[in-house]
Amino acid sequence: MVRRQTANLLFVGSIPTGAFSVSAPACAHPRITGCHIFTNLILLLQQAPEPVTLGRIAREYAGFLAYFAVYGALGFHFQVLKSPRSAERDGAVGAVGAVGAVEWADRKAAIIGLFGALLMGAAMLAGLAGQASKKQMSIIDAIVAGGGRQIFQIACAVVLTACFALATRRNKIAWVVAGATAIGLALRNIVTGRWFSMVNPLHEVAASLWLGTLFVLVVAGISSVFRTPVPSEERGKLVAEMVSRFSPLALSAATLLGITGVTTAWRHLKHLDALWTTPYGYALDAKLCVVLIVVTLGAWNWRRMSPRLGDEKAAQAIKRSATTELSFAAVVLALTSLLVSLPSPGPSGPPAGAGSPPVAGVSSSPKSR
Repeated sequence: MVRRQTANLLFVGSIPTGAFSVSAPACAHPRITGCHIFTNLILLLQQAPEPVTLGRIAREYAGFLAYFAVYGALGFHFQVLKSPRSAERDGAVGAVGAVGAVEWADRKAAIIGLFGALLMGAAMLAGLAGQASKKQMSIIDAIVAGGGRQIFQIACAVVLTACFALATRRNKIAWVVAGATAIGLALRNIVTGRWFSMVNPLHEVAASLWLGTLFVLVVAGISSVFRTPVPSEERGKLVAEMVSRFSPLALSAATLLGITGVTTAWRHLKHLDALWTTPYGYALDAKLCVVLIVVTLGAWNWRRMSPRLGDEKAAQAIKRSATTELSFAAVVLALTSLLVSLPSPGPSGPPAGAGSPPVAGVSSSPKSR
């Protein structure tokens, strides 16, 4: 028999303030079965020391999308895409159609990178505007207060914007400069001498090189093959070549992502029971559940779908499968945006002032902020 109990919630931000009711089926072991992760996460958000606003989550999400677009475009250009000359020399593929598909895919990748660079700059300015408003200072003062690394990040966003704009006109040097700038941005914390400070940037870059490149592969690469005058019998071969060059990059990036992800989670959690007693832990639980789906789909595409490539039907199939993988990746980004907006658990328990954690199905009264 299913037993339902109610918990009153209080939200802040752009959601209207007031009491809300969330019902969930009670469970014999709600903390360890995972059947109440989402409901418990909402309940525990009330106990965060600082309010979690939708604006902040949206700003974090935009920043992640910017990274995915920038590093995905670079990964696609330098690793996945064959140069037009190589395509023309490949006798197995119709030269005219292959060159047209490659050039169009490269231009679309540059456009995606340009969008990412602009979004990166906008997210930075939005963050600076928030800091300036909170501390009652000008944006210029906020930039200066951020120090050299803040100025360096803004400079990188400007350079990347200019480079991708030139790359849309097939400027090869612009791609090289954009690549060098992106490497500098990823390693920006190396000057601090604290190696752990590089974990988060490398984690973001690894995710972007895997899933961001996959996004560009689907949107710019495979789509261009089907929208340019490539002979039908050769489309499958072109897609197979792109996917075969993407796989080593995806495997390497996924490995780095796993290493940096475990390191980051352990540094922030500090104690294992934070996984089921803090808002940060429940957000991480929810994220890991969806990450498992993304990894499973990625493994399926690599081990099952890739070997079948070679004709147009298989190319269409892997495009649909990759799109599904990217859909779940978008959910991971949303949960990550929430995760980084939450305070890390304390060294020996939930965040200060949190009290004992509520459990789904147990009544909890609203908490004033």
